[in-house]
Amino acid sequence: MRFHVLGIGSIGTLVAHNLRRAVPSAEVNLLQRRAKNLRGKGKETDRERNLTLEVQRHGTKTVSSGYVVDLTKADWPGKEHFKTELEEQGIAVSAGGPIDSLIVCTKAQGTSHAIGEIADRIQPSSVITLLQNGMGVYDELCAKYWPDPGLRPQFILGTTTHGVTPGERNGSILHMTKPGDGALKLGVVPDPRGKTSYDRWLWGSAASRIPSVGQPIAPTYPLPKLNAEPNVRETLNAFLSMTELNPEVLPMANLYHELLLKVAVNATINALTASLGGGFMRNGDLVRSSPGFQLIKQTAAETSAVLQAYLRNLAGGHPPEPEVMRLFSATSLEDRIKSIATQTQDNTSSMAMDVKAGRDTEIDYINGFFVALGTKLGVPTPLNRMLVQMVKLRAEMAGLGNTFLPPIVDVIKRRERKMVNKQEEKLARRALSLEEKRLSLERIEQRESELEKRERRRARKSAKRQKVREQEAARKLATVEMPPVVMSSK
Repeated sequence: MRFHVLGIGSIGTLVAHNLRRAVPSAEVNLLQRRAKNLRGKGKETDRERNLTLEVQRHGTKTVSSGYVVDLTKADWPGKEHFKTELEEQGIAVSAGGPIDSLIVCTKAQGTSHAIGEIADRIQPSSVITLLQNGMGVYDELCAKYWPDPGLRPQFILGTTTHGVTPGERNGSILHMTKPGDGALKLGVVPDPRGKTSYDRWLWGSAASRIPSVGQPIAPTYPLPKLNAEPNVRETLNAFLSMTELNPEVLPMANLYHELLLKVAVNATINALTASLGGGFMRNGDLVRSSPGFQLIKQTAAETSAVLQAYLRNLAGGHPPEPEVMRLFSATSLEDRIKSIATQTQDNTSSMAMDVKAGRDTEIDYINGFFVALGTKLGVPTPLNRMLVQMVKLRAEMAGLGNTFLPPIVDVIKRRERKMVNKQEEKLARRALSLEEKRLSLERIEQRESELEKRERRRARKSAKRQKVREQEAARKLATVEMPPVVMSSK
């Protein structure tokens, strides 16, 4: 079976790396739109240019290779030359063709366009797994590319709590989550053609009989056979093989709750750190003062009001389960957000890093999701509306075209450059100090060596003079005439 990974950022690298190590017999294709995405940062060794992925996790480094490059864009200048260059380096280049299983790890805002370039390669039997922040991408893709359920591919939705950050070169990441911690949770969207009941296949029961709160017994590897949709089974088996990520398959209702909880957390932590800190604020800064606690409380309350109205709407004429409503209460969400902000206190959210770099963000699929949902349900969302605009303003100030408020942009960049210069000067002084110490030690050693040599020369001269004196004394003694001995006559 062939797997394709779209979006080789931090999460995409983590997934592709673990997939390659867990299922070495499978062909893993890295979908790339252009050549520069495969170029390294600065100077690289031959090994680094040979398309390897590297993950460092708490002092342990693992490396994977053997990937196939799939250049998605139909045509661009120099494509054939670049394909030849890759092949000369021993890197396999895909010839295209249908996609069996596609794992999407791109940013939410770029997914629709990226899928458009490969939509003709996706069949009804294909499987698309969405591993992204935010909500609404699944509905957007179905409406744009597969409005006919009969032609729609199978979908798996997923969420992860693993924290990753880019490494020093392309293809390397730092896995911040401790070994044993973190989770990868997946759920299969109901068959669009209604032929297969995935809940009955995995749990032996219809969805209505599976509790939507709590943890049902998770299916384990290998999953039972599924003749109707073999690509779904093989995709889930591959994920369940990635044991280092703690994978778990949940009923779709339970997984949907996990997705809603995550987007609620991101709507608070990511949006606040991005809008207030501009990329310099860590998650833990929100829980170190009273104003931070108040912001969390107010945002969680508004988000809870939207989600509870949404759950009541989904239930139709039946009241939602009390356990579900408690799970999405303002107090529960506030406690969850504080806990996650504390656990990830040294991390910088991906949205904050995007804002700092002047990149587009996922804000429309996170806080924008609550704004759209609130508008539909008649629930006011002034805080989420404001956070959407604040994050967009921050991104523009940081350099989306560098045209908005250029004086402020210049001030921010000068301050950042000043901080970097100070650090470089400090390192230079330290290096100079170490060099001076080294030279001083060399001079001391040289002086000691000269003194030792001088002392040895002095000792040799002294010994030589002493020997000369002894020889002179011996010669004098030999030339002295002894007086005759007179014997007495007595």
